[in-house]
Amino acid sequence: MRGRDDSDRAPAEGAIPVGFGDLVRPFWLMGLASLGVVPDPEKGEPVVDLARARVAIETLELLREKTSGRLDEQESRMLEQSLYELKMQYVGARDRARQE
Repeated sequence: MRGRDDSDRAPAEGAIPVGFGDLVRPFWLMGLASLGVVPDPEKGEPVVDLARARVAIETLELLREKTSGRLDEQESRMLEQSLYELKMQYVGARDRARQE
């Protein structure tokens, strides 16, 4: 193990840069798919799974908590907007499920 952190290393040639959005996006998409907003990638059709959506929301909330004060404005806004959208969609899906 090296004595310094990996931030000193130059990216490998041909490497795809990874950003904060690459960490947020999978959970955001998981939430949208779980709320039936986008088709479920495995089934190809909208499926509502509130428990799975809640996991996506809670994971992003944990990420927000653990990165508090460490994100730049754009990263913070992306995370907040993702959470807001998922929470609003969650409330709508939950209310529709209660009416059925």
